[in-house]
Amino acid sequence: MAHVPMGDIQELWNQTPTHSWSALHKTLQQHKGKAQGISDTLVDYMLQYTQQLENSNQKYPDNPQQLYDIMNQYVEKRP
Repeated sequence: MAHVPMGDIQELWNQTPTHSWSALHKTLQQHKGKAQGISDTLVDYMLQYTQQLENSNQKYPDNPQQLYDIMNQYVEKRP
């Protein structure tokens, strides 16, 4: 089962100074292909999901814990 650790979510939160889905999408793109950190599979899942959330005008989370909950609800449903 896929899971994004809280440490990775906190890192994404800190690296995304403008808290919005489009800014998070850009931060995720910077993580793709890196040897360390979030796996490319999880990055791909989150890239797809952040695009869906932005397109649906979903409110961006207020804190890292909410982002953690949202991202893990999605990736845990993935095969």
